[in-house]
Amino acid sequence: TLARRWKRLEDEGLARIAAFPRRRVMARRHLSYVELSCRNGSVERVAAALAEDRDTLSIQFVAGSHQLMLTVVPGAGLADYLLNWVGGIPDVVSYRVHVVTEVPREAYLWQVRALSPAQRRRLRALAPTLRDPVGDERVTELDQEIVDLLCRDARLGYQAIADRLDVAPTTAARRINRLLRDGLLGLRCDISRAHMGWPSAATLWGTVDPSVLDAVPDLGERIPEVRLCTTIAGPENTLFILWLRDAPDLTRVERRLLEELPGLRIADRRMTLRTFKFMGGVTDADQRFVRSVPVQLRSPGDP
Repeated sequence: TLARRWKRLEDEGLARIAAFPRRRVMARRHLSYVELSCRNGSVERVAAALAEDRDTLSIQFVAGSHQLMLTVVPGAGLADYLLNWVGGIPDVVSYRVHVVTEVPREAYLWQVRALSPAQRRRLRALAPTLRDPVGDERVTELDQEIVDLLCRDARLGYQAIADRLDVAPTTAARRINRLLRDGLLGLRCDISRAHMGWPSAATLWGTVDPSVLDAVPDLGERIPEVRLCTTIAGPENTLFILWLRDAPDLTRVERRLLEELPGLRIADRRMTLRTFKFMGGVTDADQRFVRSVPVQLRSPGDP
């Protein structure tokens, strides 16, 4: 029954298991948010071009001074991404960049909360104990080929991967386990937010003392609408991504953030109008996943 229901969710583009770069990869590849202003009538065309890029993880159409907000991990460097990629798109009028400095709350920790607290505790007990990654950060060509397969179908078994890449199943298992163990690759369940009870989303830009953030490591548990929290370099030093039951809920969640983070000043609020791409998963006009563009873990300097 569970397998049949999961297949229906996948087939209808409502959910997917996503392979994604973890914090260590994002740090060395300058994880950034890029806001784009586009010529009138060109937003969908620009988004479609960017969606094919492996270094552009997510593309949101937002309400605000810029139309598109990108999440990027440019392997060849942020300057190259902006000058030679974004700068070469004629319909892009201007951009603004926010380099991520830390990720106090990673998005993979967010939960739908369809299960009871007791059920969630039982599931967490089954998870392996996490340790601080200290292994090699290099990603080989074979590693990247494995990642490419997992991005298209993260539920592939070791044998299936081995058959497609002409390697031994033990080799596939060893490579995957190293990427996961060393904090280079992660696996998570992504959902079509609009169809799964979270039709609204917002991005908040604010400023708060870093020590205040450090004092609330369980911010996402205290405020379930907080999907992601990052610190950034710029006029504001903190960015929150919120998933909401409806747009008016933003005011309540903002009040909760101000309560939990004394001294927080919210400078801007952007409602998400449409998602074109979400952690490598390209979506259609109905906000359903239709295909995946593999993410790039391997950097040009990797041997």
